Amino acid sequence: MPKDQQKRATRQQPVSCRSCRSRKLRCNRDFPCSNCVSRNVTCELENAVRPPSGPPSSLESELVERVRKLERLVESQKVGQNEIVKPHPNQGTPLGQMHRSTVSPETETPEAKLPEIETLNNDIAYLESIYSDNEQLQDKTLSNNLVFKNCPIGQITNAPAYINRSTTSFEPLRCIWLPQYSEAQILLEKYVQDVDHIHHIMYTPSLSTMLSRAYTCLSAPDSVTKHGGGCMLLFLGIFASATNSWTQLDCDRGLFSTCAEANSQASLWVKALEDVLDIAHRTMSVSMEGIQGVTIAAYVVLSISGFSRRCKALFNMALLLARDAGLHVLDHPSNAGSANLARTEIGRRLWWHLVASDWQAPARFAAAVRGVYHCHPRQMAVKKPLNLNDEELVDGMSQDQKPLSWPTVMSYPLQRIRIAEIMRSLIDRNALTMSYAGGLSHNAIMEIDTELQLFINDIPSFFSKATTELEATYQLSPLRAICIVQQGFCLHSLTWSQRCRLHIPYFSRGIIELEYAASRDICLHSARQVIKTETLLRNSGLFTATSYKLLGIVASVFMASVVVLLTDITHNKSSAQRDILSGDILDAIRILEHARHESETAAKFLESLMCVVKKHNVCKSIAQVKSGEMCDDGAHVYDITDTHAPVESLPTITPTSMLENNNFGDMDILNERPENGEDLSEYFNGLAQSFEQGVDVGSLDWDSMLSGIEPLI
Repeated sequence: MPKDQQKRATRQQPVSCRSCRSRKLRCNRDFPCSNCVSRNVTCELENAVRPPSGPPSSLESELVERVRKLERLVESQKVGQNEIVKPHPNQGTPLGQMHRSTVSPETETPEAKLPEIETLNNDIAYLESIYSDNEQLQDKTLSNNLVFKNCPIGQITNAPAYINRSTTSFEPLRCIWLPQYSEAQILLEKYVQDVDHIHHIMYTPSLSTMLSRAYTCLSAPDSVTKHGGGCMLLFLGIFASATNSWTQLDCDRGLFSTCAEANSQASLWVKALEDVLDIAHRTMSVSMEGIQGVTIAAYVVLSISGFSRRCKALFNMALLLARDAGLHVLDHPSNAGSANLARTEIGRRLWWHLVASDWQAPARFAAAVRGVYHCHPRQMAVKKPLNLNDEELVDGMSQDQKPLSWPTVMSYPLQRIRIAEIMRSLIDRNALTMSYAGGLSHNAIMEIDTELQLFINDIPSFFSKATTELEATYQLSPLRAICIVQQGFCLHSLTWSQRCRLHIPYFSRGIIELEYAASRDICLHSARQVIKTETLLRNSGLFTATSYKLLGIVASVFMASVVVLLTDITHNKSSAQRDILSGDILDAIRILEHARHESETAAKFLESLMCVVKKHNVCKSIAQVKSGEMCDDGAHVYDITDTHAPVESLPTITPTSMLENNNFGDMDILNERPENGEDLSEYFNGLAQSFEQGVDVGSLDWDSMLSGIEPLI
């Protein structure tokens, strides 16, 4: 800067009064000072030097104008969204949430309430949203890369997956083929009747309206992207689940001539959902309906290929989208205004369903997950779902709910959450390094087993009642009563199978080591309870074919049958307990024989089990395979006579009945151990991992698994 434009620095304002400075006295710097008071002189301070006033510079005017432009830009980009929760002005960003958490109403300072500070926070939030807000992305990519068309459902398998954009363009366009509206209604009805009660994460009364709205969007260009993208993901998941669970009895609905034709379409619907999701989650915000569709598709993949990478990818994507939608903070204080909305309650159901699945996966699929879960309780603010039916969900409802002893559509999901909490405590007890070095100690397993036993004892009694008793006692409709009974059987089977799986690492050691005899007894008893529960369900007269489409049920029966089978093989042939266990194996074979027509996995399980049974002559009462008699699918037919009387309900399980039904007193375990002390842990671990990683169980090398115990037979 030139010297002529430099301004002389302003002299510092003196601290002494004018009278003391003129008389060169020492001023005590009070007002008035002591010198002026003693001399009766007016004490005057030096006048403050004020900066010269003048018109604002051009730079200041330019900054003010730029701020005004930013404010107008922010106002123009505020678009109303129909989301489940109205966010706080700063809620959408982590920085805004940090500001709200660090400045509470009780500790807020007066400076924090100044309009300038609030404006600054809003500006910071906007600047952050430039690189973190998905709404800034263009949402036209979905419609430019995908097109939705409909045709008769029987032609979808042969319909082209890609079409040309126009006659003059050779750019391929992904085409998602949907069934006709009347056919989609049948698939939706199938899902609601036979599948929805297993994972109830939707508001069922609104599904018909949503389906109609989704098909209306097909006739308007780009409307699927703007209004029906989430609904399309939901119904693609529903179509996949409905066709995957299609049974021979469902062929009377008129859509498919055989269940195999319907089942083959399930993978097509999942692939279509993955293609839509691949574009949607990168170009637009996926709604709660879309997250529901992804969750349903993950279970379809689980039943088809096991807990594979594809299944884990869909499940993890559902968790990611749920967090992006704010489902993990539904009950944060900033969302208090929407806490009593029906849509918020549906969001709680969806979030806790994902959390329960996340917590159960490390315990149920240990080899595939290795003791890791993603949802920490301290990193979410969501209340558990209310024990209410869908018809009772209205906006502005109170938080009052029915007691857990009263059956609702949420009874089974709430019990599932309780099991998940026990499984999470199992993972918390187990350090990550232990997952790779032998697993939990026996004491820790027994502690978890105690919690599981207490849970079994506390299962509501209505899960063990017959349909007629449920209708009379709780005034339930026949369809709702059937769903409650099926949920009860499913709950007991999965709980007992989880308990059996828990003790498998110490099962074989319990045969030769007294210290682990309790694990051996509990594992065997749990396996027999799984077989008993499924036998009761098969003889109940209920429609059970759909349940065999669930991989967890079929795998539970097979695991239980193998545990009982290997126990039978290792027992002394003269043992009286051998006859009892042979009867359990017969029951397991009957269950798999009943399920193999509806589940390819069950058919493979049955073939593997029968090879071992016939080779070692475990059950002499099993009839030989009829020569030349085959089913349509090429599987053998086994002539197994069922001597059980039909039953309608699952007996209530209490500590007393457990001890009575154990038959532990009939088993002389200590005197019937193998003499060579063979450790069978490797066989059970390999068997369990085959379920977890989606391995073809039909290709298991049974000769290798049983070669180590041949001398015992």
